[in-house]
Amino acid sequence: MAQLILFGGGDAGGLFIGPKGVRPIPPFDPNIRLQLRGLSALLNGSEPMPKKTAREMATLINKLSNLIFAQVEGIIGPLEGDTSLIYQDEEGGFYCGSTGKPPVHFSWPPQRVPSLNDLIAAGMIERELVTLLRKAGDQKMDICAVLEDPATAAKKLDMQVSKKTIMDLQQLAPSRVEKISDPVSREVLQFFHQVAKDGRFLTTWTTRPYEVAELLKVKVSDVALERILSAGGSPNFDPGEGIIPIVIIIVIAFLVFLPKCETEVRDTSGIAKF
Repeated sequence: MAQLILFGGGDAGGLFIGPKGVRPIPPFDPNIRLQLRGLSALLNGSEPMPKKTAREMATLINKLSNLIFAQVEGIIGPLEGDTSLIYQDEEGGFYCGSTGKPPVHFSWPPQRVPSLNDLIAAGMIERELVTLLRKAGDQKMDICAVLEDPATAAKKLDMQVSKKTIMDLQQLAPSRVEKISDPVSREVLQFFHQVAKDGRFLTTWTTRPYEVAELLKVKVSDVALERILSAGGSPNFDPGEGIIPIVIIIVIAFLVFLPKCETEVRDTSGIAKF
């Protein structure tokens, strides 16, 4: 399978991976580089749109992608597969291929996943939420049941929790999945529920998601796998804090709280850190 990878907007060339091995290629014509950058910018800016507008934009972007891809093949030769062209610049990137499927956008650099202290200091979650999940994990309680009915779980653990904590956890309950508007977030959360139901891979699903999906016979898209890996590979993923609570908090941060924030999480605690 032939594949082309362009880094840094292609200004420094790229790598062509073909049946005869890997070879560097020089920069393309500036017009092609501008077209690739423009396509990447359209993908980067088309995500927060109303559904109807997003569908119309997706149709246009797919057509542009196919036109640009044909020009790239005219320069480099035939490329094969869904991910045969990978493009990255300072604002993000995308991959597409010869099958005519829509290009898939990815962020660059990967978004930083906030730590527990970030989320607590910013008032996005209560510290009691972490305590509840940790105690539930210690008691080997059904995590999905805890998410569905945090109040009952807290009562069993002899805890009192706020309405905010109950609402925060219920947003991740299996019965609430369909209310999550972002399809990738929804897919990741559904995968997590499968992992939680099985129970064997709670410590590895964020770092080895493809393998876990294969073992569970669950289909997970490439974009969802990338989302999971961004969280699982974060330095804030610290098993020393308690495996099950941390995994769920990362999911909460990535799927529920971060999409509601226009900017990164800010520390409003007023506590000096240096």
